[in-house]
Amino acid sequence: MSEPRFAHIAFRCSDINRSRDFYTNALGWRFFDYRPNSESMDLTDGFINVTLLPYEDDGTRSVMEEGHEFIHLGVIVDDLEATFNKCLEWGAEISKGDVKDRTVIESISELPERSFKVLDPDGNVIDVSASRDEWRCVRFFDE
Repeated sequence: MSEPRFAHIAFRCSDINRSRDFYTNALGWRFFDYRPNSESMDLTDGFINVTLLPYEDDGTRSVMEEGHEFIHLGVIVDDLEATFNKCLEWGAEISKGDVKDRTVIESISELPERSFKVLDPDGNVIDVSASRDEWRCVRFFDE
């Protein structure tokens, strides 16, 4: 391996089990295992380790432009419509209808054309796109 690879990210969650439910059921990531202390857990998208860590929610997280946005990440999915519908079924808030132009969602029954923004249970922004060229300089393992 000649270049560093992104391998891990951790989220502070007010309820790690609710966050696990969101990330596994709405986004399709897989639960791997609890950490040795049993207070945190690891998930994976198949390539990246995602650790969910607890924090005490005292209500001091202020609302930013889109959700609470202490963490903001983007995911590329194979099927935008299926992921959009899973997020809606889960009860997640779809905050915007396009990652780039941040269109306001007029009706959550309409699938955004290219991408969308969804908030996780703690208000973290997740950009979801089916376009492999959504973000500059991204390379895929199969390329």
